Amino acid sequence: MTVLSGAAFYCFFALFYPYHLHFQEQYQLFESTWDYFQSVASLPGGLADWMGRWVTQFFYYAPVGAAMMSVLLCGVQLVTWAACSKRTLLTYALSFIPSVLLLAFFCDENALVGSVWALILSLGAAVLCQGIKKDRPRHILKVALVPVLYMACGSLAVVFVLVSALREGLKYWTWDLSMLLLLVLCVLLARQIFPYPLERLSFGVHYYRYHNLVPFLLWLAALTAVLPAAVSLVNLKEPKAWMGIMVYAGVAAAGAGLAFNAADPTKEEWMRYDFMVRMQMWNRIMLTADKKNPGNPKTVSCLNLALGKTGRMPDYQFSYFQNGPEGLLPGFVRDHTNPVATGEIYWHLGMVNTAQRFAFEAQESIPDFQKSGRFYQRLAQTNLVNGDWDVARKYLKALRNARFYRGWANETLSLMDSGEIFEKRPELAQARDFRLKEHDFLFSDEEKDSMLGLLKVENPGNTLALDYLMAWCLLRKDLDRFVECIGMVEEPMMPKSYQEALLLRWVQTHQDFEGLPGFLAPAHALRINRFIADMKSGKSEEKMRKDYGDTYWFYYYFRYRNAE
Repeated sequence: MTVLSGAAFYCFFALFYPYHLHFQEQYQLFESTWDYFQSVASLPGGLADWMGRWVTQFFYYAPVGAAMMSVLLCGVQLVTWAACSKRTLLTYALSFIPSVLLLAFFCDENALVGSVWALILSLGAAVLCQGIKKDRPRHILKVALVPVLYMACGSLAVVFVLVSALREGLKYWTWDLSMLLLLVLCVLLARQIFPYPLERLSFGVHYYRYHNLVPFLLWLAALTAVLPAAVSLVNLKEPKAWMGIMVYAGVAAAGAGLAFNAADPTKEEWMRYDFMVRMQMWNRIMLTADKKNPGNPKTVSCLNLALGKTGRMPDYQFSYFQNGPEGLLPGFVRDHTNPVATGEIYWHLGMVNTAQRFAFEAQESIPDFQKSGRFYQRLAQTNLVNGDWDVARKYLKALRNARFYRGWANETLSLMDSGEIFEKRPELAQARDFRLKEHDFLFSDEEKDSMLGLLKVENPGNTLALDYLMAWCLLRKDLDRFVECIGMVEEPMMPKSYQEALLLRWVQTHQDFEGLPGFLAPAHALRINRFIADMKSGKSEEKMRKDYGDTYWFYYYFRYRNAE
């Protein structure tokens, strides 16, 4: 049963929820240094938090992260069962309840892995104490372990107190009460020593990314970890094998339902697109969109970047769902998630300072105040491009202590020392060439077209900026501005969506097609005639989408109705 559950846990994270693991990894920077260990482990629950961060760094590779999460959840089950005074088939089946609750808990992208280690350490300490046969030394050790476990595991040390009491059968209730009072005293003393509110010290400093929220599922899992030990105190006959299997099946079914109910496929889809942008998997993004058209503005912006990077935006942008300019260049939101993919767009466009600002703001907005390996890497790149090499070295030296960033950081430092950084890193050379050298300004959302035009004017080779400029005008339904900018496009290369927009503007300002420019294909002119006729006949939006869903005309009349 443990093996089957472990396989199920692995499949869930590796196949159904892998991008939540990548998401977790990018919001920490685990450094293999003594100073880093001291800074993390010196807080209540710090050892468990450090161990959780050590595991999280392996989420850089989702299959490895899924395997480690499977081992941890199975470890919770095994140590829960080991904590029972009577290990029966019933208590074995019940020992799976904390693991399936934790599985549902980790469907939340803000659940931190240190919480699992805290539970394992607390239960493991209770099991080890029971190995001491003499009563007095065992009780003294348990009392002495309370403050140690509070510092190592945080407030989940209460599981150690409760399980220890149940293992003794409540015979030594004075010792048990002493342990509980000592734990309360530890929390009150911690309030005087550490700069955290009492509520946070009571419910855990680093179990959940948002400190003002109590992780209900985690504490429910902690309480159910005590349940098998409590059941083992009751004098029950050994259940039949089929009864234990039925209990296990019920727990497994309930856990699966709870996990899939707690999972958020919409967030997983966005995290998948964000990961593919990070790894520059442009073709894979479009293959993914072909299977399921994205509808979230953040996922649409990732798809549009992939279309732009592969040169397909002018021809195929309106073959996919578009929800207005927010799906092209989302506005700035001061949090730790929204600026991430948007900053990637500005980086590829050549807006280096804006990309740097977005990365910095996203990192400073991380709710548990950690640093980010991904953001450190971007900040090192932007400072290199801007010529701030001393600042770049600061970020690179920190990355040199991180397992999965060490190679890149060491190679970058070596290239800086040899003066070959821009020869061996073409992405940095391109960003240096594309960035605005004579202008340093802030811009509003209403001026993004001017910013994109300036990028193209100063750097004629920046075709991505031109594609974004034209797409910005089209998505805003600003055909006047689009016509003003169309001169930047070479007529022999006039793409499909541009022709459709020009034809739409033509029919809005002309009675017929007399004098139509030669670079507008007759096939598109015939199709817009049919489109106009179908519009006048009152065809439904669904029928129009079926016949013209891949055209700019359909977007213009049926999408983004907030324009103007």
